[in-house]
Amino acid sequence: MIMIVRHRMPRIASRLMFAALLIVGIMVADSKFASATPSAQRQLGKGLDSCTAPSLSQMNAFWQNTPYTYWGIYIGGSTRGCRQPNLTANWVQQVTRQGWALLPIWVGPQNPCQPNQAAHFSGKAKTAYAQGVNEAKRAYNALHALGLPDDSPIDYDLEASGGKNTAACVSATMSFMQGWVNQLHSPPAQRAGLYTSSCNGFLDKFAGLKPGLDFIDGASWDRKPSTMVMPCVSGSHWNQHGRHKQYLGGHGEAWNKVKLNVDSRCGNSFVTGNDNFTYSKVCA
Repeated sequence: MIMIVRHRMPRIASRLMFAALLIVGIMVADSKFASATPSAQRQLGKGLDSCTAPSLSQMNAFWQNTPYTYWGIYIGGSTRGCRQPNLTANWVQQVTRQGWALLPIWVGPQNPCQPNQAAHFSGKAKTAYAQGVNEAKRAYNALHALGLPDDSPIDYDLEASGGKNTAACVSATMSFMQGWVNQLHSPPAQRAGLYTSSCNGFLDKFAGLKPGLDFIDGASWDRKPSTMVMPCVSGSHWNQHGRHKQYLGGHGEAWNKVKLNVDSRCGNSFVTGNDNFTYSKVCA
């Protein structure tokens, strides 16, 4: 059974319930969460992402009488694989007025053992760290250009390398992501996240970063929406409102006579852009 509390309920009631959930989240959050800017929002519900941001009319069709309230948007990066004719500050303003929350995603250089990408970061840990810092700066600038708030989450898209990782690649990737986290946490701080395959992207290893990721976004196309059902990731890691999950890859889905190619996801972590949210037992 799925309980849904979303934009159809009165705005005051929605905000009161959101405030109550946020207080609970803060009580169980670690000191890093507690010390960060408090206006970031947490999502507990179903969402979608698409390589190209849909048009305003398409977003509206996927909003009205659907189970979705957040959308993953690919805001930039050297390995982003699609054009973004719709993704502008005005688009962000309009879709958040529709009610959408957003999950910004950055697709920069990839693990040097990733064979299918033209752009890679260095296989040397020290250089990779500096590149991670630079990618965080670029992502922040892209976030700002879209008019999103400083404390927004930014999700780094790191594609899996098909199990061909060497120890040097793992070390360089960990160093790169540490640079990403450290830079995003510098004032004005953003929420630093990582999207990758829950198993082939050695996602659980990133629990060793210090300071750590604020959230993970695990790709596990097992059709199981729960963010706590994430193969190869310990249930003791990121278990306090620190998980998104992409549980189904690209597929056609239609709502209100509009069909799009989308990925299905559930969130129990940070989003930005609107204070509407869902409560869904299937995502917890």
